[in-house]
Amino acid sequence: MPVMARKDHAINNETIENQIDNCIMDFFKKFNVDIYDSKQCNAVTHNQLTLCMKEVYKTLFKPSKTMINNQKSLIDYENIEQLTIIADAFIKWCLWFNKSLGLLPFSYMTGINLETLRRWAADDQELNPERCRVIKSVQEAHKQEQINILNGAPVGALAVANNDIETGLEWSKNQAAQLTNNTVYYIPSERLDRLNLEKHGGGDL
Repeated sequence: MPVMARKDHAINNETIENQIDNCIMDFFKKFNVDIYDSKQCNAVTHNQLTLCMKEVYKTLFKPSKTMINNQKSLIDYENIEQLTIIADAFIKWCLWFNKSLGLLPFSYMTGINLETLRRWAADDQELNPERCRVIKSVQEAHKQEQINILNGAPVGALAVANNDIETGLEWSKNQAAQLTNNTVYYIPSERLDRLNLEKHGGGDL
């Protein structure tokens, strides 16, 4: 029986979130990952989740041919409701898997060119400023997840903070709050030494 060529289709805003959910669940089912098992979800790597986003694009958003203006996505760039639903679904699954994914994986998932996404995010006065709001929501979720992860690893947090002013400000604010509460952090080797010392009844370091 001949394989039917996939025809381009209009995206239904009422069903697209469920389609994305099903596509992601089907992808991980092939690898025997139970998405309702938090340990298994945390064990999923960034690369695996990014590959999953590529599968979403191939299944839902990739046209059978290049569209006008070299647009390689079935998503309607002027439809803010549609962009919002898709961005929210992307953020939801990043949080579900406890992964920090930014604009590049979002570009992989949607087929929207990365430079186009960056342009939308950079100028809130462009022709459609609502697109700026949508894309910034992806960036902010990515940044917040990074901060959450790094807050548990002071040395790593400082390393990243050196290359990200805003993350650095968040880290500094967190550290100021910790100092206010008389909490002292040690690098891993210092923490181990202190625990051993306290275990054997030693004095202050």
